[in-house]
Amino acid sequence: MHTAIFRHAFFRHCRCGIFTVAALLLPVSAAQADTDFNFNDWELAGTFGVNHSSGNYGTSRDTSVDLGLSTLSISKGDLRFTASVPYMRIDGRGLVVFDASGNAIVINRRTTLPPDTRTGWGDLNLSASYTLPAAILDDFEVRVSAVTKVPIASERRRLSTGKSDYGMSVDVSRQFGKWAPFLTVGYLSVGQPVGYTLYDTTSVSAGTSFELSDDLVAIGSYDFDSQDGPLVPSAQSLFGSLSWVRGDKVTLTGYGTVGLTSGSPSMGIGFLVSYKVN
Repeated sequence: MHTAIFRHAFFRHCRCGIFTVAALLLPVSAAQADTDFNFNDWELAGTFGVNHSSGNYGTSRDTSVDLGLSTLSISKGDLRFTASVPYMRIDGRGLVVFDASGNAIVINRRTTLPPDTRTGWGDLNLSASYTLPAAILDDFEVRVSAVTKVPIASERRRLSTGKSDYGMSVDVSRQFGKWAPFLTVGYLSVGQPVGYTLYDTTSVSAGTSFELSDDLVAIGSYDFDSQDGPLVPSAQSLFGSLSWVRGDKVTLTGYGTVGLTSGSPSMGIGFLVSYKVN
């Protein structure tokens, strides 16, 4: 039986689902919570997958985003580091890019421009998180995370703002039998590209995981992100996922999102494969 089941971590699905459940959808068992500082106890894991989302973001035409997802994670005990880079295909008008939390940012929605398609590698996203053990918090588990976006994607090809983002989040959860309700609150300081106005954002995600069986887990949540610029409203969406844990190394996850405002994509779907190397 897996105890602390699955985490959203900091690379949240939010508006476009870039790094949904990407922390890395590997079960956290009681044995993993023991801290042993031998180098051999560092665990390496990778998550790979695909994501599709579509929304009009307040314009008269939908913008479609297809992503190839890749995340590497190294962890020991309650400490985890991750690095993620998506491969992107964006089809639509204006300029839609992404912040360090995976949110779509509309910084130009000139609908008079003809639609175009651009492809290429996205920005590098780095995160670090530390989980306070539930044993010392009256069975509450608290995870503190920090994230930054390194702008390595092409600004000329309109795949990046060309600026770094920095953020933090706090995730609180507690296990009640098969249920594990959680609340995640985050703040992101967004880099300011020349000629555009972007806002720092706050985010809230509330939901629960439910252990359907020893190897099958469902997650549902409501997600809110404050307005990130003058062109679109705040983002609100619903998220659901189903994960199958195959042994100690492999986790398969399918997920979907439904947007509730024009600041979110109308819909998003994706599939992830997570593999623990050691």
